[in-house]
Amino acid sequence: MEDNYYLQKFLLYIKRVKGYSELTVKAYRRDISSLLAFLKGENISLSSLELKDISLFLTSLYNSNLSKRSVRRMLSSYRQFYNYLIRYHDFSFNPFLLVFSPKTEEKIPDFLSFDDMCRFLDANDKREDYLKDRDQAILELAFASGLRASEIISLKVDDISFQERMLNIIGKGNKQRRVPFSVTARDSIVKYLQSLRPVLLKEGVKDDGYVFLNSKGRKLTERGLEYIVDKASFKSGFNLHIHPHMLRHSFATTMINNGVDIKVIQKLLGHESIKTTSIYTHVSYDELRRTYDEYFKEFEVKEKKSMCKGIIFDFNGTMFFDDEMQELSWYIFAKEEFKRDITEEEFLSHIHGFSNKNIMEYLAGREYSKEEILALATKKEKIYQRLCEEKPGYLKLVDGLEDFLYRLKENNIVISICTSSMKPNVDWYFEKFDLYRFFKYEECIYDDGNLKRGKPDPEIFLKAISHTGLKPKEVIVFEDSYSGILSAKNAGVEKIVKVGRKDVNLPVTLQIDDYLSIEDKISSLIHLS
Repeated sequence: MEDNYYLQKFLLYIKRVKGYSELTVKAYRRDISSLLAFLKGENISLSSLELKDISLFLTSLYNSNLSKRSVRRMLSSYRQFYNYLIRYHDFSFNPFLLVFSPKTEEKIPDFLSFDDMCRFLDANDKREDYLKDRDQAILELAFASGLRASEIISLKVDDISFQERMLNIIGKGNKQRRVPFSVTARDSIVKYLQSLRPVLLKEGVKDDGYVFLNSKGRKLTERGLEYIVDKASFKSGFNLHIHPHMLRHSFATTMINNGVDIKVIQKLLGHESIKTTSIYTHVSYDELRRTYDEYFKEFEVKEKKSMCKGIIFDFNGTMFFDDEMQELSWYIFAKEEFKRDITEEEFLSHIHGFSNKNIMEYLAGREYSKEEILALATKKEKIYQRLCEEKPGYLKLVDGLEDFLYRLKENNIVISICTSSMKPNVDWYFEKFDLYRFFKYEECIYDDGNLKRGKPDPEIFLKAISHTGLKPKEVIVFEDSYSGILSAKNAGVEKIVKVGRKDVNLPVTLQIDDYLSIEDKISSLIHLS
């Protein structure tokens, strides 16, 4: 029999017999498919797999930059798979029993303090857009009950007892538990159910009873929930990169800090092992140390290295904040050009941060020539520019940037622009803000249609650095996106400044909200007289 036959049988087994969730089944499928692909390439069967073959396979995993934690999880999948093969398909031996899992450090989870969480909820509640009530109900419930993302999106109206303020939750492994929720969360949910949910439930869409719906009136996906939570932070002006698990971690940390017994927290979170819950007992100490280190960074002795000689700026999102108009223009463009109504999930998965070529071909479902991409991108940019011009005062250089650029020019610091935008967008901004005062247009790098690969590939930054005549270690890059940061690092840049919303997990030198007081913040990186 083909090895793929055994995989399909195993997936049916863990779904129907073991009762594993769809997400867990998908994870097993992904892990085991990787192994089968390797075996096929090496002409090895499942029944003939040996320790030396596993060693070669693990080497390929580590070379693909997988973390030790990911490899550890995959090895667990393979052990279970072979145990199944031995029990039901007469395999004689489990070769993965001889493989030791790599040791991993326990990762202290990200969280918001109780005060920060309250400020976030208060700020979000002041929003005026029509999706606010849904988002507020999600945030209140996630923080009040510590639910997993999968549990939030699977929650049904019938699972809620408003009188008792209790939830009937089906967690991992189809295990049921009852979880309380706060009065504030109750009020937010009731408000959402009575006002917005009937509006989201479009005519002709079957009501399956799920509490939280997307803009199309259907059950949320986990990716959609991540988008909603992160976007809520942006819409409320909270200026932090937030994900659903951060709210769950904030709930657990608040419980620990208020003296709640760890066994109670274990039951509330639905952890099978108290070891999983115990990680939160270390959070307060870790956060204390991290806060201390962050506070005293400015007092550290300056590195005895040569100062950087040039600065390369990304464009949109770094020199001006325009996320709102960029997103809206894509919605309008997709509707007008392709008769497509983009969902929140689609925007996040296929548009935000992607190249024009990838976006256009996704929307159309076919390939385009370089000339066709340019024509379509020009249409989209005209919509964007119209939206900006219809809202006077919306678009401006980030606070402090103009003065900073003047200071750089006065000190003869090499400055340039490196952007994935195309020429129509770059031209419009140069005219609107008279960027010719600071930058030589012909030395600015943009997507001219000849770039083979977009960010995070280093090609565009290597090209920009080459134009400055400097070495990668001699420049500072100002970026706003994760893909842009990776692109700069892949090009050999060591000093990167993240502009905009802060994210504790980004591999950058410095994070800033704007360019006010920027000289003090980068004084150890570049010399300004």
